[in-house]
Amino acid sequence: MDDGMGEDAFRQLLLREEDLEESFFGEEPSAAYDPVFVSGDESGRALVDLTNMLTHGSHPDTTHHASALFTNIVGSVVFHHVARFAGGSCRQVYQEFSDAVRACARYRMELNDGVQLDITRTGLEPVALGDGGFLARWSSTVDHFRIETAWAIVRKGGVLTFVNVRIPDESEVHRLARVAVDRVAELTGTS
Repeated sequence: MDDGMGEDAFRQLLLREEDLEESFFGEEPSAAYDPVFVSGDESGRALVDLTNMLTHGSHPDTTHHASALFTNIVGSVVFHHVARFAGGSCRQVYQEFSDAVRACARYRMELNDGVQLDITRTGLEPVALGDGGFLARWSSTVDHFRIETAWAIVRKGGVLTFVNVRIPDESEVHRLARVAVDRVAELTGTS
């Protein structure tokens, strides 16, 4: 479906500071770009490759993509990415994500600032949003620090929504995913 939505209009699908319940400020999303797979489950490599592909819009069927990154002074993070795909590619990319998350128990990756994280999946559950969605919970450790992270990945029409949060309130990822998917439905006219 082509709704004539240009890049600027597509960016309106992103979460905004006023959508967040805590005091966050927006940052240049490239701060979250380009993690590198170091070791572990091969499905972890697939997850790193998929998130990088979404961030850069490098899938050959990507027609639009946009990212937003929010942080606050206590270290909470919200990273939101949306991508529109032509044809049936959104369903295919969603399935690749789902398969890789289900297969992945743990992996190690390196962020673009050189920090390496050991990542372990701690939970996986469906979410009743869009045309298919799931929530994955992860525990990331670096040295003696442990960070709890959650991903919500939802397909709505030809748009894939990826919400990655590091927030103490476990229910917040559900709320943010609902806001994001409702915005996709509202602005693209998908029911």
